[in-house]
Amino acid sequence: MATANREIREAERRDEQRRLARSVELRRLTDRLLSQLEELNLEGQGTVPESYEPWLANLRAHLVGQRGIGRRLIERLQSGTSPAELIETIFTVQEGISPPTPAPGASEIDNAEST
Repeated sequence: MATANREIREAERRDEQRRLARSVELRRLTDRLLSQLEELNLEGQGTVPESYEPWLANLRAHLVGQRGIGRRLIERLQSGTSPAELIETIFTVQEGISPPTPAPGASEIDNAEST
């Protein structure tokens, strides 16, 4: 019984490590894209060029099956849209992959009021 419990805990630990690594990778991808999109926006680029499609496809692939991220949100990650619109979509993705955590000492009522 002790061996089975130890194996279960080890499997749970490995699963949590995989989830954390996936979350870190998603954050890295989204941060890199946001930086590039902000430059496009500042340059006055009207639409996101097709050359961004490989990065967006990679991000979409990483998001499939991600808890908190719906199919419609993933479908909005396309080139040909305005940089500002895509920036907003990526911010929404970031909120889904790592939702805001309550401030230390904040009560549940404080958190409910802020949403």
